[in-house]
Amino acid sequence: MVKTFTGKNTFALKAELNKIISSFVKEVGDFSVEQIDASETDMNSILQAVQSLPFLSSKKLVIVSDIESNSDFALRIDELIDRVADGVEVILLEQNLDKRKTLFKTLQKNSELTDFRELNENDLDKWVVEYAQSINAKVSISDANYLIGRVGNNQQQLASELDKLALYDENITRSSIDKLTDLSLQNTIFDLLDSAFSGKKELATLTYRNLREAKLDPQYIISMFVWQLTTLALAVFSDEKTESSLVSGGMSPYTARKSLALASRINKKKIRKLIKDLSELDAQIKTGADADACLELYLLNI
Repeated sequence: MVKTFTGKNTFALKAELNKIISSFVKEVGDFSVEQIDASETDMNSILQAVQSLPFLSSKKLVIVSDIESNSDFALRIDELIDRVADGVEVILLEQNLDKRKTLFKTLQKNSELTDFRELNENDLDKWVVEYAQSINAKVSISDANYLIGRVGNNQQQLASELDKLALYDENITRSSIDKLTDLSLQNTIFDLLDSAFSGKKELATLTYRNLREAKLDPQYIISMFVWQLTTLALAVFSDEKTESSLVSGGMSPYTARKSLALASRINKKKIRKLIKDLSELDAQIKTGADADACLELYLLNI
């Protein structure tokens, strides 16, 4: 049997993989589990691993990671699938498997392929509540949403924060979330631009200076501005201007909602000017202008 695991949701992918490994080890022992990095292993060795059973065991689990990095893998994938011995279970791992390539199409047709996608926000808040329960803690749906908004929608990061919060107090509240978690950089940039668009210039300047005190390089902050203005432009120029239309274009529900809220305050002419001014500012900084002065002036002029 050949399974393929792919997708951006690394937390769910690793959880399922660990579940399979744990079950397999419990049944036949860890000596029957073989893990192979395809980027460091030739294809003949991989083929040998999937067609041989270990000594004194009727079952074997072979996990092959980073499969797209091995140029021979795509060329010989049919051979691998045909050669898998009875009693051998193979799991192929590639987080960003290119759906345009023949390898993906072959695996989709000839293996049990699971695409671990990131949860949408409606499912993510429920998952936060359920995960808290699994570690003997409690959090309300509203506070789960608050946590997501504060630290982002990465499940691995959320699980880590929940573990930390549960150790502090099994009843996770907004107060403990504020005390023990840091606002994500993405959300800080949202808040910074929101303050600038709202005319709260002192708050925008203070937020920028806090980012600099946190040792963030001005060029990195500019790159975050570029990302934010790109999502903002998509919201401004969208015909439908709905969350669903932006999500269907690849934006996360949280980013779509935030972008639409900011987009309601500016027009197409303004977003074009913001992008043009940021491009000119970047060029000035790269030719010797004071980065902090330029960026603070940019925020004031928003």
